[in-house]
Amino acid sequence: MIHINNLQKTYGETAVLKDVNVTIAEGEVVSIIGPSGAGKSTLLRCINLLEVPTAGELTVDQKPVHYRANRKGKLTMMSQYRLQWLRTRVGMVFQQFNLWPHKTVLQNVIEGPTVIHRLPKAEAVRKAEELLDKVGLLHKAGEYPGNLSGGQQQRVAIARALAMEPKVMLFDEPTSALDPELVNEVLELMVRLAKEGMTMIVVTHEMNFARNISDRVLFMEQGQITRQGPPDELFGNPDARMAQFMRSLSHNVDTKGA
Repeated sequence: MIHINNLQKTYGETAVLKDVNVTIAEGEVVSIIGPSGAGKSTLLRCINLLEVPTAGELTVDQKPVHYRANRKGKLTMMSQYRLQWLRTRVGMVFQQFNLWPHKTVLQNVIEGPTVIHRLPKAEAVRKAEELLDKVGLLHKAGEYPGNLSGGQQQRVAIARALAMEPKVMLFDEPTSALDPELVNEVLELMVRLAKEGMTMIVVTHEMNFARNISDRVLFMEQGQITRQGPPDELFGNPDARMAQFMRSLSHNVDTKGA
């Protein structure tokens, strides 16, 4: 599904990603954990080209994503057509929801399908209502985002991403901006998506999710994937650095009863 080879990202002289190599299989749920500043979010943003990598190769859905080199040899953005192709296949959910505040919940969800896919409005509305029902918010279709809780806004954001019928979903710490009592409603929806077979890459500090739902966990530090493997292996036999990281999140690690 996604193949990343020697991916690098630098800002000036600061290397944020250093020769990252990873393959994500179709239907796989991969959680990325690690300390702040490890490059986790930057990796996600490079996958859908919100950030242009400095070097490296990326293949999505068996098609290479080609960057264009400028006169100095640096990689620049691909054509608008190819970029649109990529982002219809790779959905992304952000920390801060990023809903359009001047549009209703329903309008937020139908925007992509009607503008990008040129879906007839009636069909887009029907599919949007199905998705809103799926995330438990059909009764909020006519509301504006400002009238919703943070958890509700994030569920709308997930519905909006799903409306584009992506092959893979990227989640960039989707619960970090939520009040603690609202976290579970978003995690429960993500668990349902995982069980339905959606390919998911999740940057998270929710160790419950990483340990119990992921097929594989990546531990990143200083721009590199330093460990990866099945959750039971990584959490059950952590090296010294990962053990130190988990102790810093010890309130969230014991998940066997979850």
